[in-house]
Amino acid sequence: MARQLCRYLFIAAMLSCAILAGAQTPARDAPSVNPRDFHLPYLGLRLTLGPDWLFAAGDNPAYASPTYDDSGWRTISVEKPLSSYGVRDISYGWYRLHVRVSPKARHLLMEVQYIEGSYELYVNGVRLGANGKMNGLLRSSQDYLASYDIPNSMIAPNGDLVVAIRFALNKVGPGGSGTSTPFHFGSILLAVGDAAQRDVSYEASHQTAIPLMLFGLSLLVGLVALALYIAMRNRVEYLAIAISLLGDSVQLGVIVWAHLHAFTVGADFLQTLALAIGNVALIEFVRLILHLRRSRWLLALEIANFVGYFGANLANLGFVSILQGQIAYFAPTLIVQAVLPVLLLLGMLRGNRDTYVVLPAITVVSVANYWNFLLVFTGLLHLPLRVPQLPYISVGTYGINFWAIWGAIYCVTMLLFLVLRTIGIARERARAAAELEAARIVQHVLIPEEIPAVPGFVLESVYKPAGEVGGDFFQIVALKDGGVLAVIGDVSGKGMPAAMTVSLLVGTFRTLAHYTQEPGEILAAMNARMLARSHGGFTTCLVLRADADGRLTIANAGHIAPYLAGEELPVENGLPLGLAAAATYAESTFQLAPGQQVTLVTDGVVEARDKSGAIFGFERTAILSVESAEAIARAAQDFGQDDDITALTRISHERLCIG
Repeated sequence: MARQLCRYLFIAAMLSCAILAGAQTPARDAPSVNPRDFHLPYLGLRLTLGPDWLFAAGDNPAYASPTYDDSGWRTISVEKPLSSYGVRDISYGWYRLHVRVSPKARHLLMEVQYIEGSYELYVNGVRLGANGKMNGLLRSSQDYLASYDIPNSMIAPNGDLVVAIRFALNKVGPGGSGTSTPFHFGSILLAVGDAAQRDVSYEASHQTAIPLMLFGLSLLVGLVALALYIAMRNRVEYLAIAISLLGDSVQLGVIVWAHLHAFTVGADFLQTLALAIGNVALIEFVRLILHLRRSRWLLALEIANFVGYFGANLANLGFVSILQGQIAYFAPTLIVQAVLPVLLLLGMLRGNRDTYVVLPAITVVSVANYWNFLLVFTGLLHLPLRVPQLPYISVGTYGINFWAIWGAIYCVTMLLFLVLRTIGIARERARAAAELEAARIVQHVLIPEEIPAVPGFVLESVYKPAGEVGGDFFQIVALKDGGVLAVIGDVSGKGMPAAMTVSLLVGTFRTLAHYTQEPGEILAAMNARMLARSHGGFTTCLVLRADADGRLTIANAGHIAPYLAGEELPVENGLPLGLAAAATYAESTFQLAPGQQVTLVTDGVVEARDKSGAIFGFERTAILSVESAEAIARAAQDFGQDDDITALTRISHERLCIG
């Protein structure tokens, strides 16, 4: 046991020496090569190749050959952009490195990760693999760890390996303007042994795990918001947050895909498009929950923010410098990140409850974006200001950055908003349903189900509300002298407030009918009662008294005039009830001959509309006024009911109809 322990300690020491040796590449000025030695034939080991490589600009297939004379190539550090060596405005470049392994080495792999640009990988002149298109036009990158097998037949008898990488360079990158380095220290690894292959799968799972979980969470909450919008189409804020979250999920999906495939210009564009749409949707979401109108400045900000997102894409394609691209992106974005928290804070001060949930999440994201702005521009402008990185935590073997942490919190916050908002809507609907049912019951009690029998008159009535509770009302009272007293009206508004106003007016009318049968006096008293008891609104109303001898006395408060024998009666007209305390109501008198019909209607008949928007009108109403109440109401309904319909008709000594 002791011997085995000593043996393992010796091997570990040798591994450490090999790794340290592999971290240095001597500069070479002559064809004679002093390759790095890796005499580790069997043990699982991954060694970083770098940080120095031989480099030549241009493109020549012969550069891949292991016998090519690269003594004239310069040695450069992969930790510096090519522009620092005076290399600018080139599309293609080659890197070479000489390595020596044990001739007995087995299961050799060349591993590649974190590459900026399309590339082809050669070992001893044989192309092992590639990533991206080598046309030099489109930006490409590879974040995931890819492994390429090195067949034993490719290893020279002395163990020499010549690693050559052909690049179609991205002329801009995270390192700054000019031609950046396409890879860095740790991008190219030489792996020995089967254990290295297992490490590839392990690292791939770690690279994709966090983005994949965020993708799933964002997608889930986005679909929940979309489902709620489908169920409640009038809640457009649900659609806005659904689009915003689904845009985030697309962007995260691209990140996951990029870890497993090449991050091409198409993927970059899709990610940018998803972020741009999602951010505009977030602005709309804030606007909707704050009940703000879409002003010109807000619309201009949305457009500028959407377009600005593509500034980085233009830089990646080389159309603008990376500094110009970042300015195009950050300028409108930072304005939005400042405006949204301010709007939400003002909404909170006005008592908007939704802001209590949304404000903290959006404010933290805004602060983080400003922090990211400082990080980017201090680097691009080489400012002597050290800005610390955003928080980063480790959980087991996983590293989680700030954006991943807050991305999860943000999704949970939006889910909480959806839950609380939906509960609030459910409560409002329950209250409204209860109120509506109460109003329906009140109205059912107030609208007479039976018309009184009056000798010498035939009475008809029809009442068809446009909704469950309407604003129309009517009452018919038989007089002791054989006459009839009728009232018809239309209350502004709907629901419980309208039902309560109707109850007030009907109660007043029935009480007054015991003391006076004068229509003018009844309207004046109803107006006074409505002014004293109601809270705003108005009512059109008409009171008609028909005596046994056919004499008609009518007072009108802004209502549609009655029709007699198919003609509109020229009655005196006063103000609707509830508008002026000093309003007076003159009475008009007419004579109803035997066999004639007087008809009272509400504006639901006259203002019925068809699908094209045409109204039923007074002419059609006048023609129909000689028909029964049921026929009048049915004709208006068939034409296109847009409001409550009430019709009352009467024929002296034969029929009196009210409906």
